[in-house]
Amino acid sequence: MKRAFTIFLAAVLALLPMAIAEAPAYGDLISDIAYIDDGDANHTLDIYGSDKAEATKTVVEVHGGGFIGGNKTTNTDHSIVFADAGYVVVTPDYSKVPRGVSFPDVIKELFTIYSWVGEHAEEYHIDLNNIFLSGDSAGGYYVLISMAIMRDPALQEYFGVTPPDYEFSGYVTTCPDTDILRKREYLGEDKKGPEAFNANTIGAEILMDDDLMAHMDLFSCTDPAVFQGLYMMTTPSDTTTGEAVVKFDAYLTEQGVEHILNSYENDENELLHVFNISHTDWAESIKANQDEIDFMESLLK
Repeated sequence: MKRAFTIFLAAVLALLPMAIAEAPAYGDLISDIAYIDDGDANHTLDIYGSDKAEATKTVVEVHGGGFIGGNKTTNTDHSIVFADAGYVVVTPDYSKVPRGVSFPDVIKELFTIYSWVGEHAEEYHIDLNNIFLSGDSAGGYYVLISMAIMRDPALQEYFGVTPPDYEFSGYVTTCPDTDILRKREYLGEDKKGPEAFNANTIGAEILMDDDLMAHMDLFSCTDPAVFQGLYMMTTPSDTTTGEAVVKFDAYLTEQGVEHILNSYENDENELLHVFNISHTDWAESIKANQDEIDFMESLLK
């Protein structure tokens, strides 16, 4: 049992390389707001920087965690970077597969969040004319599939969701998990390592569901034009999603879809997956996070 727990912990840490520490205090923070009033902690969100006198530019930030872990405080340092740049930041939690849910359930939760934000915009000084969707790793995937669903009625029908009464001004992804079908390669008891742990935790019942995957594979589930204007970032030393991001970048380029991919090289530090989330004080992270902010600022109305 002790050895199994050690293996489990090592795999989770590999999927979530950020330091495990108590979330730093932040003065302008409202915690544990229910977006679905059912007593489930996965159905709550936090809001940073809402103590404003008027409607304010806003980011909805979807945390990562390999689809199976993480929570709304995982990205606290990164959310504070956005808040310090003058944004209201909404950080939701959501259910983790496969704990009684599959991907369509999580996507429904996310669209409930987007609608909740619109319904409570006045209360929390959210400017719906200047609102962005951001996410990293698995959260980056959820941003990408949300982007596709927002612009594709057929996907809206399949997942049973309705877009909110506003449009996101831009979509920002950090080291997104762009190749969900690749997880099939790591299924099986003979496969080892964090990617195998992740795939086998999600499970073959979900990942081998051809109909579901056909509606989730970013390379084939929709017209690539829906990703017009996407922002992505990565680093060549990201062994978790780096290869998939480069593959998706090449696909979008081949399809003539205008988008941005910024890649950051090791300078003062050895950069790993979601380095700008887990180490916001690094020089490379400061640059990467400022580039994300500059992208959003360029789209403000």
